[in-house]
Amino acid sequence: RRSYNEERPHEALAMDTPAQHYRPSQRAMPRTPPEPDYPQEAAVRWVRHNGEIRWNGGFVYVSQSLAGEAVAATEAEDGQWALTFHDYPLGIIDTRRMKLVRRSAAPTKPLGA
Repeated sequence: RRSYNEERPHEALAMDTPAQHYRPSQRAMPRTPPEPDYPQEAAVRWVRHNGEIRWNGGFVYVSQSLAGEAVAATEAEDGQWALTFHDYPLGIIDTRRMKLVRRSAAPTKPLGA
């Protein structure tokens, strides 16, 4: 790594080394991310190590990448539950099938159809 960053020149950098162009970020990052500010009426669930949350006596898979994080379910007017992580919508909990239905997953057509 030292050789790559401090000794070897790179054509894309006008034959400078990456270390000559590196600058630390001036934006301060918090030691820990802020806690989510979920509405009082939200049902907050902690994502388990395997990516699931406990919901109505069962488990719904959310995402293993959110393990240890708090997510919030808020009831919509139609009786469905919308799941969010901070302000990011994750999907709708299908309570019949105990699955998370991702709204962003639009059906795709096969090529040439």
